[in-house]
Amino acid sequence: MERIAIIDLGSNSIRFIIMQVAGSGAYKLIYQEKKAIRLSEGMTKDDRMLTEAAQRRALDCLKVYAHAARVLHVTKILAVATAAVRNSRNGASFLKRVRTATGIPMTIISGREEARLGFSGVIHTIDQSDFLLFDLGGASVEISLVRNKRRLHSVSIPMGAVTLTELFDSRDAVSAEKKADIQRYIRKQLAAVSWLPKEKIPVIGIGGTVRNLAKIHQRRIQYPLPKLHNYQFPAKSLFPLVDELCRKNCAERKRISGLSSERADIIIAGALVVSELVRMTGAEDLTISGCGIREGLFFHYYDPLYGKERDWEHRMLLSSVRNYRKTLPLDDLSHTRYVTAMADYLFDHWQSLHGLTERDRLLLTAAGLLHDIGGLINYYSHARHSAYMIANAHLFGLTHKEQLICSLIAAFHHGYSGKLLKTSSHLSLIDEADLLRVRKLSLFLAIAEGLDETKEQCITRLICHTSPRTAELRVYTNQDAFDVQAHALQPFLRPFEKTFGRSLDIQWFPGSRQASIFKKEEPDLPR
Repeated sequence: MERIAIIDLGSNSIRFIIMQVAGSGAYKLIYQEKKAIRLSEGMTKDDRMLTEAAQRRALDCLKVYAHAARVLHVTKILAVATAAVRNSRNGASFLKRVRTATGIPMTIISGREEARLGFSGVIHTIDQSDFLLFDLGGASVEISLVRNKRRLHSVSIPMGAVTLTELFDSRDAVSAEKKADIQRYIRKQLAAVSWLPKEKIPVIGIGGTVRNLAKIHQRRIQYPLPKLHNYQFPAKSLFPLVDELCRKNCAERKRISGLSSERADIIIAGALVVSELVRMTGAEDLTISGCGIREGLFFHYYDPLYGKERDWEHRMLLSSVRNYRKTLPLDDLSHTRYVTAMADYLFDHWQSLHGLTERDRLLLTAAGLLHDIGGLINYYSHARHSAYMIANAHLFGLTHKEQLICSLIAAFHHGYSGKLLKTSSHLSLIDEADLLRVRKLSLFLAIAEGLDETKEQCITRLICHTSPRTAELRVYTNQDAFDVQAHALQPFLRPFEKTFGRSLDIQWFPGSRQASIFKKEEPDLPR
């Protein structure tokens, strides 16, 4: 087992995480911390020197992180410094002080390398192919154009939330004239980048500014999930919010729910950079990435050792589900794969019944592989516990709504529960059409679970037929008795007829000698 500490020394904050990697390659976050130290504060354009006060703030914080790394048995430290150190004349001497005082080996990375690491953190965790990516820090913004999951162009512009705030003195409320001056300056910097797209393209943002803007929006709409990664922030809500921030002074901004008080003085400059990038692209939404340089550093280390097959690139969700399962002390993987394979089979062979998409099949597969994890909490109500764990797991390749749908499919793998729905705090994210999808998909999972009620994996083959009034399921089993499975399926006959408009006729064929077609190492997923 390895424990890798990752430190990102930025212009505004120091971020520190520890990732644990098991011998199987399963990884998980076990610790994280952040401290605003304003390293670039007071570093003027003329002298470009890190001030002694800023260096001392950073050193004090890094000493704490070095101690945490020791007591948490970290085996490797990956540490980088970005724009503030990169652009300063005394950056190299400062890093020598860091090494002497803390023992942390820290490297200054270029703007291009910073963009590459940010891209790596996003492309491993958000399943989009074409987008404009930006990482807004305290002293710079890195922008990348991504096509077909490949980074075509990158640029680092020395224009960050801290440096712009100092340049335009925007800590308090800004007048319409000053706001226009800041916007003109930002547009001029962006206009110098020839490859920025002129057509509409999705935008993904990294950094404290976008996270804070998204938190404000989530609080105002009473968003039911405590999740920022892959959050879709509507542009029509972003622009008025930025205008509002410009009108408020720093003390008033500190009272805004969702806005960190330590960022209140620099949020205007950062927010104007974000709004100009979104406006320029014509994007309808800003996607928030909670993963950036730190995760990019981790995957840069992890992939050559454990991720050589690059499953995350083509099958992000399956790769993420597989990794998450490996971090849990579970011993029922054979049963889970078997049940999921049968559920997928029912989906594939009853296409005319459900009329759902391949994306829905993907959600069924993910829910199937995780449907029993709630047993780690308690066997009683384990389906409900599974739903909670899935809804809150760090899974990649899903929108927030899709993750909730997966959790509900798992919640109902012993039968649909209107009572559970009424107590759910997440219903505002899903509509009646989504609930119908859940009913259909959870029925396939419930039937598959019932077919392996004894966990003997004795079903060798299924044959599905449909007629105008009936759905026929022929079940071939290598056992002579099937009364346990037949009893387990009885509660789903009426819900099946109500959902699909056909009665379910189950026919049993015991004593089958052929090998089961469902004993797969991994369920199939579309690329």
